Amino acid sequence: MAEKKIIAVVGATGAQGGGLVRAILKDGSSGLTARALTRDVNSDKAKELGSLGAEVVAADVYDVESLKRSFQGAYGAFCVTFFWAHFSPEKELAGATAMARAAKHAGVEHVIWSTLEDTRKWVPLSDNRMPTLIGKYKVLHFDSKGEADRVFTELGLPATFLLTSFYWTGGSPETRTVSRLSSATLGPGDLSNGQGSILE
Repeated sequence: MAEKKIIAVVGATGAQGGGLVRAILKDGSSGLTARALTRDVNSDKAKELGSLGAEVVAADVYDVESLKRSFQGAYGAFCVTFFWAHFSPEKELAGATAMARAAKHAGVEHVIWSTLEDTRKWVPLSDNRMPTLIGKYKVLHFDSKGEADRVFTELGLPATFLLTSFYWTGGSPETRTVSRLSSATLGPGDLSNGQGSILE
């Protein structure tokens, strides 16, 4: 049997990364396996991923050397940042830059970058219908992720920009129904419930 291709998943204990790791591990016929990147390999969530069969490794999105080691030998990488942990556009760009450089260095064949739309394409800074924040943003977490897209492009990385403007995480029966419909549209590897499967 051929050796499985490794997908290095940043943020593996979070909603998006955790859902992806579980989806990869659940599909034994995909030819893929998951390398779960996390800051704390001893956390309960990291240990759970290890018990499911993931290779769990320590990495930090602001430490390019740890990312280079973690991406080494990986066929693909899923990259995501954590705006709500710091509320900093500068940290978003720093994390995205470190991941892109590490992926380039490791020779990753394909990167999926979980990003958002840069709202300034539709609402320029000169438009006063929305306030301008920190002198250069309209919606901090959208604009800073969208701004980081260029890093992957400029490095010539084969990349898919996954625009995750909305994803469902449970809620009311009505929300679960919408999620089920969204998941059916997304297909395998759905991230809607953090478990890698369509909500029941």
